[in-house]
Amino acid sequence: MIEARGLTKHFGEVLAVDGLSFSVRPGEVTGFLGRNGAGKTTTLRMALGLERPSAGTVTVDGRPYAELASPLRHVGALLDARAVSPGRTAAQHLLALASSNGIDRRRVSAVLESVGLASLGSRPAGTLSLGMLQRLGLAAALLGDPPTLVLDEPLNGLDPEGIIWFRGLIRAMAAEGRAILMSSHLMSEIAVTADHLLIIGEGRLLVDSGIEEFQREHEHEEVRVRTPDPEALRRVVTAAGGASRDLDATSFAVSGLDCAAVGALAMKAGVELHELTVMRRSLEDAFMELTAPRPGREAPAVAPARAGAAPPAAAGGPEGPTPLPTTVDQVRAAPFVDVLRSELVKFRTSRSQVACVAGSLVAGIGIAALAGNAMGERWGEMSRHERRSFDPTETSLKSCVLVQISLGAMGALAVTSEYGTDTITPSLAAVPDRNRLLAAKALTTAGIGLATGLATTGGSFLTGQAMLARRGVRHDTLADPASVRAVVGGGIYLTGATLLGLGVGTLTRSSAGAVTTLFGVDVIVLAVKDALPRPLPDLVKKYWPTEAGSRVLTTRPDPDLLDPWTGLGVMLGSTAAVVAGAFGAFRRRDV
Repeated sequence: MIEARGLTKHFGEVLAVDGLSFSVRPGEVTGFLGRNGAGKTTTLRMALGLERPSAGTVTVDGRPYAELASPLRHVGALLDARAVSPGRTAAQHLLALASSNGIDRRRVSAVLESVGLASLGSRPAGTLSLGMLQRLGLAAALLGDPPTLVLDEPLNGLDPEGIIWFRGLIRAMAAEGRAILMSSHLMSEIAVTADHLLIIGEGRLLVDSGIEEFQREHEHEEVRVRTPDPEALRRVVTAAGGASRDLDATSFAVSGLDCAAVGALAMKAGVELHELTVMRRSLEDAFMELTAPRPGREAPAVAPARAGAAPPAAAGGPEGPTPLPTTVDQVRAAPFVDVLRSELVKFRTSRSQVACVAGSLVAGIGIAALAGNAMGERWGEMSRHERRSFDPTETSLKSCVLVQISLGAMGALAVTSEYGTDTITPSLAAVPDRNRLLAAKALTTAGIGLATGLATTGGSFLTGQAMLARRGVRHDTLADPASVRAVVGGGIYLTGATLLGLGVGTLTRSSAGAVTTLFGVDVIVLAVKDALPRPLPDLVKKYWPTEAGSRVLTTRPDPDLLDPWTGLGVMLGSTAAVVAGAFGAFRRRDV
């Protein structure tokens, strides 16, 4: 059950939703209508915790959506059928959502079959038509077998056969006792699907009534009468019990009498007739008239909220629909490990993130091999002083400067790719606790970053040293504690770069913006530092986070710079500050 009381939303000076109060009850399909821009989607997003109300409340089963444990088991939502990563298959998309709420993966196959997509589960979502995506979105809404459904324009893209199928499915689910809130701008479809009707215009509630009551009040026939003597005919029509309203100077509309009766009255009264036409006022006509924008319109009269009204009877007996059972699983919060599992599914099914990891390994080891080979060619030409200051470990790990951008991009994509495809919407519907969702992303990217970082630094070190040894150049081994510290510290350094990318991506919500920022932090600032006035170049070289952190990659201390662990601490501290800011912004912002 959904209840809204005084629900209001401002976007700056724009009032999108204005004091809405309504209820969506079990066993009913509630049609939610309004013109484009009327505030329907904003209202649904507030119901799902994606937008924060400026005033008023909206609850599901008596609690705000964000407080629901395992929300997919309480509410199934379809807000945007296109909110799917095009590279993921239909089954992978559903598996990521199911994992976040501890839903058995076998449920994925079951819901795909229920919406007619059983044979398309392995197809990339980007190859599906809009109608297929609508079915996939409905499958996602049904994952947790929820007692409440929130569907925003679910008929878009469906062919006539699909609309008939959808209508039967929705009616069957309402008969099971589910509360269904379904938005649309098609009055004709709502008229044959819904039990109750909500109509809004310019953010305000215009109608809150049963669909049959609305039809009785607004769907009727009138007779258009045109005559040279309208007053004479109007008198006899009124005397016979008809009602009339003016249309123009020579015609008026009659209700309460049919064409034959009006014609007979005209003949009896001796009034000349020029036109006698049946006019049918459809529900679409009523809807357009009710929702027509009117400058300076006063607040419309609204039917009282149905706080004490009983829902209509449905399948299940005269007392009303049989309520769906509430199991322990429906109120048990999914363990945090389930959210982590969901993020891992997203990672392994994201081509861009996997490419960043693979690119980091290839670039790191490849550059180390090239650097070792180049040093071998130069070794014979180097002076004694250059040979004494030569650091074999640092030579092999210089590639980390490039790798940190790649892993930073991977961390950023964990968030920005969801904003780019709008999959952040189903993600937050599945895990409305934003701290919990971002923490899972941070732990996942940190773990992947650490594993990739250690593999990159370890592989780069071994490859680079092998190339140096092959050329007869002085080289290091992992028997040297300083080299071990550089390899392990380098892995931590790259982990920090990954988390920095996550933080920047969360703040910018743009893949291009995040990568540009990371490139500026890692490369551009250091490239132009010498053009800065003194003593800024020395301070940048010593304290700039990525430059200070890179001290861990060398085995030879520099008295003018920070020691390796202190430099790494500066970088990790800066990263922690950015990530903390990202948590604050992610928690405060609307989606």
